[in-house]
Amino acid sequence: MTYRAEDLLRAGLRILALAFFIALPIAIVMWLVPATRDLDRAALVHELVVYPSVLVGGMLLYVCWRLAHNETTAWLTAVVTLVGVQGLGVAAIRIAQPGAMGEHAGWLAGIDLAVQTLMVVMAANAARRPLTVDPLLVAVVGGVLVTVARMAALGLPTTALTENQLRGLALVLFAGQVLTAALVLRLPHSPRWLRARIGVVAVVLGLSHLMISPYPANEAGNGVAIGLGVLGTAVLLDAAYMLLKVLLQRQRSTVRSLHDRVEHLEAGVRIDRARLHEIGTTLAGIANASTLLHHESFSMTPDRRRALERAVDAEAARLLRLMDKRHVARPEETDLDTLLEPVVTAHRERGRVVHWESCGLKASCRPDDIAEVVNILLENAAQHAGTGTELTVRRVGSSIRIHVSDQGPGIPPDVAGNLFAWGRRGPGSNGQGIGLHIAHRLMTEQGGDLVVLSCPGAGTTFVASLPEASEDWGDADDGGKRDA
Repeated sequence: MTYRAEDLLRAGLRILALAFFIALPIAIVMWLVPATRDLDRAALVHELVVYPSVLVGGMLLYVCWRLAHNETTAWLTAVVTLVGVQGLGVAAIRIAQPGAMGEHAGWLAGIDLAVQTLMVVMAANAARRPLTVDPLLVAVVGGVLVTVARMAALGLPTTALTENQLRGLALVLFAGQVLTAALVLRLPHSPRWLRARIGVVAVVLGLSHLMISPYPANEAGNGVAIGLGVLGTAVLLDAAYMLLKVLLQRQRSTVRSLHDRVEHLEAGVRIDRARLHEIGTTLAGIANASTLLHHESFSMTPDRRRALERAVDAEAARLLRLMDKRHVARPEETDLDTLLEPVVTAHRERGRVVHWESCGLKASCRPDDIAEVVNILLENAAQHAGTGTELTVRRVGSSIRIHVSDQGPGIPPDVAGNLFAWGRRGPGSNGQGIGLHIAHRLMTEQGGDLVVLSCPGAGTTFVASLPEASEDWGDADDGGKRDA
């Protein structure tokens, strides 16, 4: 209840602010042009301000319809725009022939009855069938035709009606306005607050129109008509603005949801591409070693054969783990010499010069990931440096650092800044631009790091940092097994 009261208060303040800005031009004209200070002429000024404002409300509703394609909003757009267009037509006739409307009150009242009947029919149809044509176009054409009919009526013989007859016609018209409001309140597929406000607008603007000539009214009546017109227009503009605001919020929410879904799909695609990249490099190593084993078996030394067999076994085992999506690797104590030997062997057998010596160091890492990282770095050096590569492993403090260095042309400064971004490729590269991104991700996922040190013309060094395996690693695992 407190929230509703606050909401109503905010709506009331908005409507009052809108009413002030609508009434301000009327007050300015009355102040600058003394001839408009009598209420009959002030009523004309009021129409020249109010009905364009009604058209603004119709345009806002039209935008809402374009955003949501809600059929109820289409009918409301047509009704509101029709009121604005034919109201401007009435004001234009008052300016062109000031006294003629009173002399032809009978004809004009008949046209008003026809217009009011049309609005009742439109409000009734809004709940039953969709509007199959553009609501703005229909309303503008209808409003112009009504204005033409009023202008034609002024050329017909005068039809002076008695005051009682005019009051009776006004009462019938008011009943039609109330019926229109009641039908609007029953419209489906639209917010209740919108229907309530449009219903109020239908009654208030209609009553304002009835209180101005040719229907019987005095100066006080004209004053009330001006106030009602300003208030009704303010309510209309507020309703249209709030509907547009709600629809735009929904659009933003929908766009955000779609953006999140696209990001989720892109993330899935990247994961799959990264997995395919790892599988591809692993298969390439297996295929190369297998070819050498089959075609150079007679000329191969036993040591070389055993090294190639170990490389094939290691790569095949890693391939099986990559294919098993349920496999979640955890950091473990890893002998880096045992891990790196098959990788280095595979690259050497492809004719690449890789300088590497065993280090006798152990690290806490995910073995398959480190093998993939070193494989990517050696592949990157072979493709872009065109020189031999040096692979060194050393202890620095409590961390193990793997250096992959080449003597190539280096990395341009404009590329080095975002070298690990997805899809980033250097000039002349024919790769996919995802290898270094994968290497960097694999390092950071296991608590390590990967950085690049490069100077143009002085070669490039990639440094992968890992925590060193603690001396009691094995004891801790054994103790855990004993406890179990």
